[in-house]
Amino acid sequence: MDINEIDNREAKEALAKLIAQKVEDNQIIGFGSGTTSYLAAIEIGKKVQAEKLNITAIPTSKVIEEVSKQYGIKIGNLIENKIDWSFDGADEVDDQNRMIKGMGKAMFKEKINIVNSPITYILVDQSKIVKNLGEKHPIPVEVYPSAMNYVSEKLRELGASEISYRGMTENNNAILDAKFDKIEDKLEKDIKLISGVIESGLFVGYNVTIILNER
Repeated sequence: MDINEIDNREAKEALAKLIAQKVEDNQIIGFGSGTTSYLAAIEIGKKVQAEKLNITAIPTSKVIEEVSKQYGIKIGNLIENKIDWSFDGADEVDDQNRMIKGMGKAMFKEKINIVNSPITYILVDQSKIVKNLGEKHPIPVEVYPSAMNYVSEKLRELGASEISYRGMTENNNAILDAKFDKIEDKLEKDIKLISGVIESGLFVGYNVTIILNER
């Protein structure tokens, strides 16, 4: 990831510095994905080196794992470790803290971290705040590749107005971007019930705290 090509970099770096302040020695922390989480991993890495801290990261993407290793942060997993807290970014957040995530294709591991964490801090700038969820982004859906046609049909039955294929995830599954004109709370569960769906980027009702940089 080229740090110089990150949009809204100043606002995201401010958020990264804020989350780094929460890091304490011997913590196990869930690291999210995306550009804000990337910058946060760097800031946390600087703190770890400066203060000689011993922390363990549970990363949600290979990029975040690699930058963590560069700063000497240990990498763990959820089989052997229990998360103290986690952080992540979001593509959209509404006034009920409902989110769309996964435009970076990592929402499956991101959701696993969130459900295993007592609290997750969501780092967003003002551009990510929306009045109506789905107004800027489709819902990414991670799908077992051979199930794409079936899942597409079922997503249309749920009300998807547009569906497009966006590529593969690090888990070797396909990503379908599904545009919904109206997103109700039950849609996350409805999507998950479709055979062949691994996970969706719709996050409704999770224990998150939004940290907003309003600049």
